[in-house]
Amino acid sequence: MAIGPLAGAAVLGLVVGSFLNVVAHRLPRGESLIAPGSACPHCGHRLRAWENLPVISYLLLGGRCRECGRGIALTYPLTEATTAVLTGVTAAALGPTPSLAPALVFTWWLIALARIDLDLRILPDRLTLPLAGAGFLLSLIGLWFPALSPEVGPGMPGPVDSLLGLAVGYGLLFGAAWAYGRATGREGLGGGDLKLLGAQGAWLGPVAVLLALFLAALLGSVIGGLILLFRGGDRHLAIPFGPFLAAGGWALFLWKAELIRWYFGLSGLSG
Repeated sequence: MAIGPLAGAAVLGLVVGSFLNVVAHRLPRGESLIAPGSACPHCGHRLRAWENLPVISYLLLGGRCRECGRGIALTYPLTEATTAVLTGVTAAALGPTPSLAPALVFTWWLIALARIDLDLRILPDRLTLPLAGAGFLLSLIGLWFPALSPEVGPGMPGPVDSLLGLAVGYGLLFGAAWAYGRATGREGLGGGDLKLLGAQGAWLGPVAVLLALFLAALLGSVIGGLILLFRGGDRHLAIPFGPFLAAGGWALFLWKAELIRWYFGLSGLSG
């Protein structure tokens, strides 16, 4: 993709990332996503236009509210920057194809869920359940629009595979959580994790959702190990799994065929 469209995608990502900050802050609290306008969460100061520029305003304000002087969480500019980067990567990977719009929606939805899980350790049904429904709906649309079929771009699975993916994703984590609880007497995974993997299965299909879980577990083990190494403390430290699930699902949606080939080659099952 040329530099111009790629830069445009990144700018779009910054704008969407700013809205995702609103979603992450208000949706779990049951507040409107539209009104009132953006304000400081500490003192309620209504942000002027120049105070609400993605990333730039954070730098101009020195990371503090102009009215009360209290710190603005670093997660706000990081969400905006992350959305810009992942939007650009998604646009570069797919180009101007019919698959780009669903891929961007999937990307932004996962960023919102990951951010909420990092902040509050929850994955709201108001996001996970519609994500599952949207995945199945797009699989039906693919029957009439072949450009969204699995043979074109990353593609959506067909309706049967979408339902199977949802069942496998949810059922697999349900079984793992049940076994962990029986063995340790502790809750290892929340219901939101189960619903998120099931929702991703509706977008990925049964085979890819298994690999998405594998990547999430691998990434979670590495990052969790590093956190414990540098922070020390309780080996049972609670680390939200949602961001790792989101990362695995996002990667599989964009590079499904390549990652499946890589995994089968790694496991010696190919050829």
